[in-house]
Amino acid sequence: MKIFFNKVLSLLSGRLKDIRNFLNGCVYGMTLIVPGVSATIFAIILGFYDELIYAMNHFKEDYKKNIRYLAVFLLGIAAGAVVFSSVIIYLLENHSFPVMLFFIGLLAGIVPLIALKAKGTARRIAPREIALAVFAMAALYLLSRGVNTAEVDPADAIAGMNAALVLYIFFAGVINGATLVIPGLSGAFLLLIMGLYPLVIYSVSSIGVFLGDMGNLSLLRDICIVLLPYGIGAFFGCLGMARLMEKLMRSYSQAVYAVIIGLLLGSIVSLLQNPLVSGGAASILPIVLGVITFCAGCAASYNLGKRQL
Repeated sequence: MKIFFNKVLSLLSGRLKDIRNFLNGCVYGMTLIVPGVSATIFAIILGFYDELIYAMNHFKEDYKKNIRYLAVFLLGIAAGAVVFSSVIIYLLENHSFPVMLFFIGLLAGIVPLIALKAKGTARRIAPREIALAVFAMAALYLLSRGVNTAEVDPADAIAGMNAALVLYIFFAGVINGATLVIPGLSGAFLLLIMGLYPLVIYSVSSIGVFLGDMGNLSLLRDICIVLLPYGIGAFFGCLGMARLMEKLMRSYSQAVYAVIIGLLLGSIVSLLQNPLVSGGAASILPIVLGVITFCAGCAASYNLGKRQL
């Protein structure tokens, strides 16, 4: 009887871990498509960043466990990205100001906790770490000044798809795959800079349309022609950067956290200059809602992060 109950408890524990892993993937997928918001920061806030890096870098050590972990996590990412892509488009079109301030609050709330990590056991953050943070912040800000804001019609881009564009999408996937494991850096933000954000978001949101009309093979072809090279590139970029990040976190953790602070502050500055924020407060109600959502974002990320950092 004792053995039976132990097996039942073990089975339930495994299922609960899968559910938690799937939900973590959903959150990760949701934040992947918001420009300026780093999905990896949420991996740190929710406490699964180290587990994710370990599963990728030590895959062969317990490949059955790691296959299960990564498969469920990737399924959660896909579900979060597909479902949330339509939701975020609606929210940004209709309630952009409070929504953007909520995301800014999420980033701002985690900064004090990351600063403690950068400080380490010292009484204050060392000049070297301060310099790294300033450099990272300045670099991200300068990148944001070159964001491609031109309207790109995804349908026209797909219709005119050629080998050069496919290669460019693959290259963008490699770069964005690296951001999947670099805390503080937003892959969606880099897609904006590269001018591919509308095309990728359109393709991701089209998956939901295809699932409702699975006989539409032309739509499936359009989705695959964008997301297949992007996904392959992201896989290689993520895998390569995961190994580097594990080594850096092990040997230079304070310096890494200092760079993360700079990237977070640079993201906040860039988001504040976004037209959705700077031109979004046309009346008192959006301002009040924005203050509320900003405070809610700060409180949520600070309290969740405090448990993990």
